[in-house]
Amino acid sequence: MYERRRRRESFFDRILNYFAEIGEEIDELVESMFEAVSFSRPDWDADACCLEPLVHVESTPESVVVTADLPYVENKNDIKINATEDTLEFTADMKREVRFERWGTVQREAAFRRYRKLIKLPEKVVPQEAKATFKNGILQIILPKKFKATPIEVE
Repeated sequence: MYERRRRRESFFDRILNYFAEIGEEIDELVESMFEAVSFSRPDWDADACCLEPLVHVESTPESVVVTADLPYVENKNDIKINATEDTLEFTADMKREVRFERWGTVQREAAFRRYRKLIKLPEKVVPQEAKATFKNGILQIILPKKFKATPIEVE
């Protein structure tokens, strides 16, 4: 009887280990999917009245391209951008407040007047050569990479 019970425990332990391994592989798969697509989810800071906009970061052979969706921002002068070799930060003032009155089970009112986003860039860039455009609520920032590949001719 003791051996039979021991076998059951080891069988159940094997099953539990199997499911734990499957869970770890699923977690790794989901993480790799989100790493492959550089979209970020919106977030907020109710105390500072700031929303994080949806942002897409793309690395090309020559540059890092950051695209942000900024609804309710009407003028390029309302946008402030700061960049270093490995980070990009921007803020943008909205012309119209955005309000959320219900969040889950807690009743809370919040008004957002500004966007703010800090991005860790995937590669080092030359911030002095960056270019930004703003059109129809879409901000695009092109940051040239610090080390560009230079073709060399063979003689």
